[in-house]
Amino acid sequence: MAQIRKRGPSQYQARVRLQGYPEQTKTFQSRQDAILWANEKERLVLQGLASAMRKADKVSLHDALERYASEVTPSKKGRQQEMSRLRRWQKNPLSAQPLSQIRGADLALYRDSRLEEGVGSNTVRLDLALISHLYEVARKDWGYETLFNPVKAMRKPKLPRGRDRRLLAGEEELLLGYCDKTGNVLLKAIVILAIETAMRRGELANLTWNDINLDTRMAYLHDTKNGESRIVPLSTRAASAIQYIPRTSSDFLVSLHRDNVSAAFAKACNACGIKGLRLHDLRHEATSRLFEKGLNMMEVSTITGHKSLSMLRRYTHLRPADLLNRLG
Repeated sequence: MAQIRKRGPSQYQARVRLQGYPEQTKTFQSRQDAILWANEKERLVLQGLASAMRKADKVSLHDALERYASEVTPSKKGRQQEMSRLRRWQKNPLSAQPLSQIRGADLALYRDSRLEEGVGSNTVRLDLALISHLYEVARKDWGYETLFNPVKAMRKPKLPRGRDRRLLAGEEELLLGYCDKTGNVLLKAIVILAIETAMRRGELANLTWNDINLDTRMAYLHDTKNGESRIVPLSTRAASAIQYIPRTSSDFLVSLHRDNVSAAFAKACNACGIKGLRLHDLRHEATSRLFEKGLNMMEVSTITGHKSLSMLRRYTHLRPADLLNRLG
């Protein structure tokens, strides 16, 4: 940890280094003075480490999660979902253990038990990501420098393959026909907007009438998943669908909670005999159609808000028959 090296004919530099601590150096006229200084610095650092270890032994995962909920979670965009995840962790027997006692093997058992319960691998990864970030915050901001992040000592569940469900022949007509038959004008507009704009459910639910300009055919999204605003051009079909949405006392374009929107869509699919289709799949459908219309990568990402090529590849599955028409 300490190094003494000669600098010039009669100077000695003492250097004390320890991971997680700033390097300390000082130059002396004698080697003995350099050694004494380095030994004292080492003693103080080790003393601090011992104190930090005792501190980490006293705080439980439950209490650390409570502090995290108070100081970190409120600043996050998905704070409501994270708070539910955090409270679930606090009910787990592991939460009674001190932070310093939890090992990767303990979290591996948690991983396996959750997967055996039928919980999706992505959900388990998000559970573990919360714990991992808590440990990093504790190390960097709360003075627990000696803590080892146990999530780094285990294997994460493999990510599931991204969904590639697209509308099959006749399914769009079935859904819109159901909306006409039941008089559900709002759901019909939501389906059309999702297919035409690639907006997420939350983005549709957060749109207000003031965010829509039918003269310029633009929709202004202020609250998106990635935290950035964007402007979405509206096709003539999308603009027409908006005009038929009944106005209510609400400022929002969609006068339904996002969960109720999903429930209404699921009910429509069930009534139409459509299997395995989710509302979010319409974003996938819309993105694919944009590529099939000949838009390039940058143009599509401007509309959809995707931040990376890999994400666009995940959502984009072009129909081979349509590619044939372009190949000639």
